[in-house]
Amino acid sequence: MQPPIAIGTLLQNRYRLLSILGQGGFGRTYLVEDLGRFQERCALKELIPVQSGAYILEKSKELFEREAAILYKIAHPQIPQFRAIFEENQRLFLVQDYVEGMTYRELLLDRTSTGSTFSEAEVLVFIRQMLPVLAHIHARGIIHRDISPENMIRRENDNLPVLIDFGVVKELATKVLSPEGTAHATTVGKIGYAPIEQLQSGRATASSDLYALAVTAIVLLTGKEPQELLDQTTLQWNWQQRVQVSPGLALVLNRMLNRSPGDRYQSVSEVAQALDAQTNPYSNPQTVPPAPPVVLPNPSSIATVAVGRGPEPVAQSSHPQNQPDPLIEPTGGNFWDNPAAAIGLLAGLVILTCLLYTS
Repeated sequence: MQPPIAIGTLLQNRYRLLSILGQGGFGRTYLVEDLGRFQERCALKELIPVQSGAYILEKSKELFEREAAILYKIAHPQIPQFRAIFEENQRLFLVQDYVEGMTYRELLLDRTSTGSTFSEAEVLVFIRQMLPVLAHIHARGIIHRDISPENMIRRENDNLPVLIDFGVVKELATKVLSPEGTAHATTVGKIGYAPIEQLQSGRATASSDLYALAVTAIVLLTGKEPQELLDQTTLQWNWQQRVQVSPGLALVLNRMLNRSPGDRYQSVSEVAQALDAQTNPYSNPQTVPPAPPVVLPNPSSIATVAVGRGPEPVAQSSHPQNQPDPLIEPTGGNFWDNPAAAIGLLAGLVILTCLLYTS
């Protein structure tokens, strides 16, 4: 492997190296500033083929450009945006957005140093936040191949998990053909996180990523490495001996962890539906939860309204709108409104007429 590039080096007359973020068997990741984008910080990945030579480099560049074209199609807010690829001094480079935050490995180490781990509620939120990311790449025929706590960052500005270091990029750095036609390939995936069929044959499907996501979940729950949670004799997971979770979540995780690919969930949507059914009692539209008991308020102090209805409508006046209400005469204000007084007056007039007539 070639030595690291000196800090302060300017590549492509544009990318100035600030520090080394990480290093592995497939290359290195540098933190750089992009002079062409107002000193914006980026992650610069150096991809190193496992073999050397002019033919190997040329073939690696061909695969590199092909796979980079696939990465360019990924546009998801929880995946660093692909920016550019270039070759300089017989080295291959890929530029992506830089994500501020801590990996879930670093977060877990912080927790375990104080005797704690991730709670069930936190892990359930984490899985639900990761499923749309996997759905996005799987819909484009892309399998990550290397899901683990090291390859997810909790972004500082919104606390969302961000998926980094696609295994497809690492695979292109190792899969080359010699002039004689001999294939050289290194399987991508971490032991303990990648399912057995991926490690043995290199075959990876959507269920492979879901398997690795479930392993990551139980590692966050228990604070233990996969090798400590898998019985090496029976090849059965015994993670539930280390932590207590709800039966619904355990059921979903155990199916994601099934040794047989055909017995796992085959897609993100299947996992999402299972989580809703097992961990959300109100997710089934056919099941209506019983209505809570109605507690009547004290009528002496609170005006009540019938449950399930709005207030009764106010009775409408029989008078046309925009007309003044009729005036109400004061009591006794009209003599003819009193029948007794009117009869008395008429009787008096009759008697008076008779007296005048007889005189």
